[in-house]
Amino acid sequence: MLNLDKKQKYLLACSFGPDSMALTEMLRQGGYVFSIAHVNYHLRTEADDETNGLRLYCQKNNVDLFVKDIKEEIKGNVEEKCREIRYTFFHDICLSHQGEFSALLVAHHQDDLIETYLLQKQRNILPHHYGLLEKTTLYDTTVIRPLLSYKKVELQSFCDKNHIPYSLDSSNFLPIYARNKIRHEVVEKMNDEERKKVLKEIAQKNAELESAQKIIESLQDLSNQEVLQLDSLCYRLYLNKMAQELQTDFSVSSKVANEIRKVLISDKPNVVMPVTKDIVFTKEYETCFFDFVKSESDFLYILDKGCILNTPYFYLDFTASASERNISFLDYPLIIRNAKPEDLYSISGYPVKVRRLFIDWKMPLSLRKRWPVILNKDNRIIYIPRYQKDFVPDDKCNFYVKKRFSLKKN
Repeated sequence: MLNLDKKQKYLLACSFGPDSMALTEMLRQGGYVFSIAHVNYHLRTEADDETNGLRLYCQKNNVDLFVKDIKEEIKGNVEEKCREIRYTFFHDICLSHQGEFSALLVAHHQDDLIETYLLQKQRNILPHHYGLLEKTTLYDTTVIRPLLSYKKVELQSFCDKNHIPYSLDSSNFLPIYARNKIRHEVVEKMNDEERKKVLKEIAQKNAELESAQKIIESLQDLSNQEVLQLDSLCYRLYLNKMAQELQTDFSVSSKVANEIRKVLISDKPNVVMPVTKDIVFTKEYETCFFDFVKSESDFLYILDKGCILNTPYFYLDFTASASERNISFLDYPLIIRNAKPEDLYSISGYPVKVRRLFIDWKMPLSLRKRWPVILNKDNRIIYIPRYQKDFVPDDKCNFYVKKRFSLKKN
């Protein structure tokens, strides 16, 4: 029994395997309105025969068929590339038909659901959902999996009893894929009681995950100690939340989460830990965040007179008097540059190392590399903006340093 709306029209992803052909026939026998989308990757010798077999079935049963032929060689991660190709194809069909299809149907079944969960456990993945969702969104397309209650053997038996043509994908039997090993060595050998036990475990895991996600949604800008006080599940979810604020498809592995815990526990106030070649985790005193790797470089600006200067590092408006910054017209031309290790600044007549000031102010390392100092025409530092953690500039502020910001990658 398919939990679908007969008033809607669906697009069905069909490989010509027994699972998708069983769903095809169930839709046809049930009087549902649908079209079929099929991709021929030309990766197996039987691929053309499968496409031709599906064409004959569609012609015989008056079903519209969309076929994509992949002629170019698929390189790299073949499974991932093929997935991207087919879902982009499905999305393009739905887009070009302007709302004709209410959803994409795929023939994932109970075996797929259990395999996915066992793979997630094996890889220690913290997903958005354990197993497979009956309804989700992939590549901006609504995807429905109506067969999750069916076993694979039941679907193949349905095809055999109803004399429905299908082909068995030879690559599904290769032991080189982790999913195939789990499928043939574990899932196919499960009895009904073992399946029920795993399905119950999946439901329980998802209930725990949903509860923890609700807690995390209400949390924001936790201190390092508050992060450490979270239970293990909420801790992982909070790290993922921070990571995905930076890059939406970025998740934190259990190994990285453990390394981050060590960083947060350590006595070192400032730590930058590489996570990927593009992303770092940064601890700055009592706060932490993910950020993109930046190549810091020296900067230098020369002001011959009072003006407005809006740079990636600071904003300055000296069109009026800057006397409150200890700057007069006799100091021009001004030099504004990032602080250097050997810099000295006079406070009450005593020279103080600028880097010592930064330490006393508890300035984050990421800011120290680009914090500006102002020198007069005699090359003497006459002003350094003071670091204040909670400082928020207003419209009356004529000089302020810009805080760390990151552009999200989608």
